[in-house]
Amino acid sequence: MTDIRKRLASLKYIDSKVKSKRQEIVSLHSGILKSQRYSDEPKGGSLSNKSEDLNILIIDRTRELYDEIESLLAERRELVQMIESLDDPMENIVLRLLYVNGYSWSEVKMELNASHATIQRARDKAVRNLLKNDTDVNK
Repeated sequence: MTDIRKRLASLKYIDSKVKSKRQEIVSLHSGILKSQRYSDEPKGGSLSNKSEDLNILIIDRTRELYDEIESLLAERRELVQMIESLDDPMENIVLRLLYVNGYSWSEVKMELNASHATIQRARDKAVRNLLKNDTDVNK
């Protein structure tokens, strides 16, 4: 049960992580160096091209970041799909508000006009159902 709870808890942070990784990509691209310009003047004895090496590192890191973003979005899609698969509308909306929308308990109480105990029961039952469905799928 802990695994699904951890995954649900991390769901509300996925959008922030994706945004942060996209910002890192923008920052990396602003650091890409223009290629060297050749002239008739003699250059130093170094045979390596440091700007090219740096650009390759930036491109590789950008690829890694895009892969990480895709992985995060796949996790988000899977969790939202699991939430949407719940038959009970109260369980569905409680998990959606808490984990997808990132509402606080008091915001969920106001939105649904329900008591804290009702929301907690719905959340706990939904988590048990998700765990049961996950177990059934993996058999």
